[in-house]
Amino acid sequence: MTLDPEVLDRPPSEGARVVALALCADAAEAAERLAGGAGSEALPGFRVAVRRLRSALRAWRPALEGALRKEDEERLRRTARAAASPRDAEAILAWLAEARPRLGDGYHDALDWLAERLEGRRRRGAGPVAAAAARFARLAPRLARRIASGGGTQGLADTFGAALAAVLRAQARAVRAALGKLASGEDVAGARLARLEATRLKNLLEPIRGTSRVDSEAAAKAVEALQGLLGELRDAHLASAEIASARVASAAERARRRRPGFGGRDGGVGLRPGLLALERLAAERAEAAFGRLEREFLRDRATPLLDQAYAVVAALEARAGIARGEEEAPQRRFLLSELPEAVRGGDAEEIRQGWLPGDRVRESVGVARSPLGERFFRAVARGAGARRVETEEEISRDAFEAYWPITEGRRIRKRRHLAPSEPGWRFDEYLDRHLFVAVAEPGNDADPPAWLDEAVVREVTGERTYLDETLARRPARAARKSVRAEGAAEAEAAP
Repeated sequence: MTLDPEVLDRPPSEGARVVALALCADAAEAAERLAGGAGSEALPGFRVAVRRLRSALRAWRPALEGALRKEDEERLRRTARAAASPRDAEAILAWLAEARPRLGDGYHDALDWLAERLEGRRRRGAGPVAAAAARFARLAPRLARRIASGGGTQGLADTFGAALAAVLRAQARAVRAALGKLASGEDVAGARLARLEATRLKNLLEPIRGTSRVDSEAAAKAVEALQGLLGELRDAHLASAEIASARVASAAERARRRRPGFGGRDGGVGLRPGLLALERLAAERAEAAFGRLEREFLRDRATPLLDQAYAVVAALEARAGIARGEEEAPQRRFLLSELPEAVRGGDAEEIRQGWLPGDRVRESVGVARSPLGERFFRAVARGAGARRVETEEEISRDAFEAYWPITEGRRIRKRRHLAPSEPGWRFDEYLDRHLFVAVAEPGNDADPPAWLDEAVVREVTGERTYLDETLARRPARAARKSVRAEGAAEAEAAP
């Protein structure tokens, strides 16, 4: 689903009903396909649709006051559990197929025995899933009627967009907190919590993926990368738990039959060495997944991801402010004498950006390159001063190359640095002129960090002189002379 932008300007209860009803319809359609015999290919869609519906109902509980009954929630919980059971078996079976080449031939009997055990569980789970889908298909019309008629207003924002911004901000903080608690690859509970919080953030971003001026596409993709690693870690934990359970079952069967020595695969006799080898591979898989997670998202490395989410929050808040006819606080900017030492050598991306002809709507295209890859974007700025609102969306390489030639004479090159210890701030080092600017990310109204004081020349918030679109039209030499002059004047005035 992609939300109509106008829904963001409606009351929170109305917007919540629109989202919940759309997700309920998606789940009902997926349930009908599965119950109608579409087979295993329909199961993932049904599982995801139910999960998104439950997540939305949880997030918008205050706005949907009176719409849900406890028995509805319990039915949805049972449906989600039934849909998840075959998926766990399928995930481990897929991993066993990948692990086979890494096992010696003497261990293949253990792998095959475990695969048969899981395949039986997967087949047995198909029936309950189909039954759960059929029950949900019958429940969906009644649930939709209750959602359509329910709605609360107590403690909510003026618009659905503002309410969504508040919920997104809180969920982004929950993701950071959960990642901060994840201690090691063996931390099953911590990994589960982090994956749950990341999934909730992704589900909140999904309805406005592609929605004009508040598009969450970039943020959703960033969360998907985090989800992928957390999912890999979860699957490794599932495999370890399954193998441990299988070892107990194998030992019990061996004791029951009282047949010492390797007796083949009948009853799991003599399978312990192979199961131990598989357990070691599962532990290595968890360690590798956690290693990637640590390198890319832990120890404050999730800051770029969360900044993407905060950018969506800022766009939603800006839209809500315009809808109310209020002025939002301008994005804070500080002119610097040099690049702070605290951000040197950290995460950075190099940006080339050029502005298209015309002054009424300031539109630009650009390319950003970092160790994570290359992305092309289009940015549009509307309004001025405190009413200035800027939105950004990804574009294709072909679109960028089509527009780039007509930006000649209106371009900048800069390197954007992030400080892992200071989420919500970025530091722009201009490569075509001697200029450094610290910029608060949209939605961040905090004061600059104390360690930045030595480099601050002055605050330039709201001044067009130091906006990128203005700098792009100024010769680099003039800009260099201006900032040096300001730095010298500041030094003379200092006690």
